[in-house]
Amino acid sequence: MSRDRIFTLLSRKLTDEATASELAELEDFIKEYPDQKLSIDTIAAFWDNACEKDQDFLEATYHLHLDRLKNRGFNLTETKTDSPNTNTYIDLPAPSFKQKYFKKLLAAFTFLIIAAFLFFVFTTNTKKPITSNYVNVAKINQSEVSTKNGSRTKIQLPDGTAVWLNGSSKLVYNNEQYGRSIREVTLTGEGYFDVVKNAEKPFIIHTSKMDIKVLGTVFNVRCYPGEKNTETSLLRGSIEVTLRSRKEKIMLKPSEKLIVSDDIVAVAATIKNADKPISIVTPDQIIVLRHLTVLPKDSTIVETAWVENRLVFSSESFEEVALKMEKWYGVEIKFADEKLKLYRLTGTFEKETISEALGAIQISTPFFKYKINHQNISIFKQ
Repeated sequence: MSRDRIFTLLSRKLTDEATASELAELEDFIKEYPDQKLSIDTIAAFWDNACEKDQDFLEATYHLHLDRLKNRGFNLTETKTDSPNTNTYIDLPAPSFKQKYFKKLLAAFTFLIIAAFLFFVFTTNTKKPITSNYVNVAKINQSEVSTKNGSRTKIQLPDGTAVWLNGSSKLVYNNEQYGRSIREVTLTGEGYFDVVKNAEKPFIIHTSKMDIKVLGTVFNVRCYPGEKNTETSLLRGSIEVTLRSRKEKIMLKPSEKLIVSDDIVAVAATIKNADKPISIVTPDQIIVLRHLTVLPKDSTIVETAWVENRLVFSSESFEEVALKMEKWYGVEIKFADEKLKLYRLTGTFEKETISEALGAIQISTPFFKYKINHQNISIFKQ
């Protein structure tokens, strides 16, 4: 809805001229932008409680306008105006004309006051844009691919690089700049990359905690907002990782995994179960370099099983498993007891529903109960 349209709707409402459909349209705007309701109520209160000096101002303006008309040869205070070339005349009762003109003038001033006030409010306080004629050239040249919870997709970049995106993920790159000197993308969520090799044009992934530079390789990156760990897992080739919090670069070899965590508890089990992990503890982060997790039963790589439409976890905390399930099934999981988050779980699911998956976990580790209410799941103690 344009700003001019809002001005019109509010003005018509305050002057009792709005139709039912126009009132409904204004109400829909308030629902969409609830933070503007206070501003609109303030305008309405100002209109309902107009003080006498405002009426005096409008009255004086009315008489000033009459004087200007008189100076130009018009005398609207006379009750009858004779026409020199006809026997008819025009009735202009002074009080009636004055009242009608005064009402129009008042409405005009009301519209101007509302317009000025709303212009100030919407240009300074509105976080969500109403409409805009401004064209951002950078955004026109920007491609964005995103997935919702419970969905996965595969895309191909202009150079032929294949990218798989897990649920609730987003990949952004610039159409014009991509491939000129470097191939550059920004990832939020989880992505699996099979990068076409090009020694002259490195491939760079930007995440919130690290930048990953490659020439041609296959690897996985997990960097969801709100999660404690950011991970990159290398399957083939080599990658160079630069952490945002540190200057030195970390080189990964095939079958290695780099974990950057904000919580030592979140990586404690990872360090414990890994085969000779290397860890660095800093005041702000814990950095762990370890091997990928491979299931001995069928050589499944846990970190990238999702690309094959398999939800796999091995000795992971219930909290980590719940986060994976949220992305996998498009649900929201809440724990009634924080201690439940620490339990370690192992499992593999392919076509199971969320209810079947939780039921299977409950059979192997009967320490919890769960309740499913549409897309909301509650986990509590047995």
